[in-house]
Amino acid sequence: MSTDDQPARRYSSPLREGQANRTRDLILDALTELLAVHRVDEVSTKQIAERAGVSLPTVYRHFPDRGALVEGLADRIDQKMVSLRGLERPATIEELASLAEAFFRATDDHAPEATAEAVLNADPRRYSAGSVRRSGEVKEAVARSLPGLDERDQLRFAALMRILVSVQTWLRMREEFGLSGAESGPLVAWALRTLLQEVRNGSLPGSPSPEPARGRARRPGK
Repeated sequence: MSTDDQPARRYSSPLREGQANRTRDLILDALTELLAVHRVDEVSTKQIAERAGVSLPTVYRHFPDRGALVEGLADRIDQKMVSLRGLERPATIEELASLAEAFFRATDDHAPEATAEAVLNADPRRYSAGSVRRSGEVKEAVARSLPGLDERDQLRFAALMRILVSVQTWLRMREEFGLSGAESGPLVAWALRTLLQEVRNGSLPGSPSPEPARGRARRPGK
């Protein structure tokens, strides 16, 4: 076989890979900072490049389009935030309540990443894979905690739990009401436990009312 017939070898350099990863991090850092004050659709690629200190072609080389850029940031945020939520999936709503309190407290220390995640996931068309996975975990926890509920009621209750335990809730309580995670976390945990007890007592609004027992009413004294 001649030299021309041999497949071209790909040259892989740890130094080049390290530089590429650092550049990628600079770009994602810039987007994270911009999302602290802008909506995702307000941020231009030019702004990202300028804040990162790189050229526009460099941004496009690492992230060919806006979708890749948003997904790249969502993946990195999910990796950073997973340690705050705990590595173990909550098996019950009681565990979810304990996890929520710890998560809200710790999120204050990672406010830029949490804010960026809240902004990215505010658009239901852009939910990250991590957000979808966490929603599934809440559904499973509700099913284990409330096996007596029918499937639709489990879904409704899971939706409420998921909204309460989210970075959107953390961000709104922080920005609109001035509550730190140390203040909002215990409130959310208390709300989860209280609502769970109410549902166990049969108080889930919107559920079909049980039909009255049939039969002839007894007359007084009979």
